[in-house]
Amino acid sequence: MKSNARVVILVLLVVTALIVAGCQSGGIGGKDGKPVAKVDGKVIGQDFYYKNLAIFKKNYEGVYGTEIWSVDVGGKTFLQAVQENVLDKLITDEVIIQYMQKNKVEIDAAEVEKQYKNYKEKMEKQPEVKKFLDENKIDENFIKEQIKTELYVKKFREEVEKELDLNDKKLQDYYDNHIEEYRDVQVRASHILLKTIGDDGKPMPEDQVKKAEEQAKELLKRVKNGEDFAKLAIEFSQDPGSAKQGGDLGYFPKGMMVQEFEKVAFELQPGEISDLVKTDYGYHIIKVVDKKSELKPFDSVKEEIKGKLTEEGISEKINALKAEKKIEKNLENIK
Repeated sequence: MKSNARVVILVLLVVTALIVAGCQSGGIGGKDGKPVAKVDGKVIGQDFYYKNLAIFKKNYEGVYGTEIWSVDVGGKTFLQAVQENVLDKLITDEVIIQYMQKNKVEIDAAEVEKQYKNYKEKMEKQPEVKKFLDENKIDENFIKEQIKTELYVKKFREEVEKELDLNDKKLQDYYDNHIEEYRDVQVRASHILLKTIGDDGKPMPEDQVKKAEEQAKELLKRVKNGEDFAKLAIEFSQDPGSAKQGGDLGYFPKGMMVQEFEKVAFELQPGEISDLVKTDYGYHIIKVVDKKSELKPFDSVKEEIKGKLTEEGISEKINALKAEKKIEKNLENIK
């Protein structure tokens, strides 16, 4: 939503899941099948919705394969989550367009045509994309409405950014008031791993998992009783990358290790040893060797702060606009 280049991204079918969306002025596909939602009486039509969903699905399947749709995500399938996200995105677009039209903001038809021309040039080099669009009846009018929506959203973002007026003083104030967010903390840790997955990446049989747990418990007792951690790691750890170094993993920042491991490692103080930590890889015993932190200079995070506050401001603006609207969802029509 940050540049016109996304129109090209849409055509090439490499768009991320929450970017592609569209809206026709006066209601999205209001005559296309059953309504999937209404925004102040303006209908989002079923056929229009399914064209958008088809694009999302194509992109996900290109990355994860068709098996992704049955994966559980918080009590619903991944397909259900994507279906609802697409609908929410279309509703957001309609809210933005109604707001912009209410404020007499118009989209230059010449700009739409210019971008559509660029789109057609890309299409000529992507016959497999054209086939996909034809199969899903994604025609010239649909693409032009997508372009028009992108331009509305772009203007909306520009308006909100202007309202926020994120000058250097505001950014510096935020930095000063959230200083710990910009401290780069790294931990140096060692670990002993007893694996519960095989070399093929699949879980071991239950009896082997139980055996790994019992062995890990015994090793934990030994290190807690003062035995040399590095020697035990060399002898027993099943992590080929660190065992020969006495389990030493070196320094690592947040985001490098799996969540369960990272949480414990960053909570421990230098010299402390964890209880057993279970991850998808197996049972870990973690020893923190050292911690170091360095404050990131304001200039190095200035743009990051600006981006964060901009997105928060845009989200708050959209939520406020939605609160003023009568929004109806017909989830039964997207199943």
